[in-house]
Amino acid sequence: MDYKEIEYKYWAHELSKEEFLKRIEVVVAKAKDIEMPEVIYVVSCDDYYTKPNGNGNDFVRFRKGGGRYELTLKRKERENVVRKEINLNVTDNEDSAIVEFLTLSSYERSFQVYKEAWIWNFEDCDVSYYTLSDGRDVVELEAVDYSSVKEGVAVIDKWEKKLGLASLTKESRSLYEIFTEERDTCLTKNI
Repeated sequence: MDYKEIEYKYWAHELSKEEFLKRIEVVVAKAKDIEMPEVIYVVSCDDYYTKPNGNGNDFVRFRKGGGRYELTLKRKERENVVRKEINLNVTDNEDSAIVEFLTLSSYERSFQVYKEAWIWNFEDCDVSYYTLSDGRDVVELEAVDYSSVKEGVAVIDKWEKKLGLASLTKESRSLYEIFTEERDTCLTKNI
């Protein structure tokens, strides 16, 4: 489905990256039709740009990592599990040109998020484990190659079960929402 993103996000709290990798290896060992993909390791810096008088949901993410630049627009459709998402590869542009483009479009840099990610691209699901710069760990399951929202949700439900993630705390907010709320809470406390 074009420009759809269907994913679950979990706080990994007590689940280390090494333990998570063991779970993936067990799933692959038990399955006859799943091959273990190469892990993709990426460190990224995400700059979030917002409009000063926007509605709070209008933002652009400028991701820099893995030798790639990407601009992303997202809109929720059903909570944060199903979203409309457009990712534009802008790698061939200079950093300053992208920032100027966003500025001319009335966006201002709001905050920055750093993360270290390990990604396994399976045939029907991208499975990732990442650590935010503040030390919090997150697991994400993102459906790929599906023909309907129902099918995409079934894919991530299946992987949630296979990896035994039901005991983890599911996070319904996007990273943008999490960091915006935390920033606003800190600002309120300091007033």
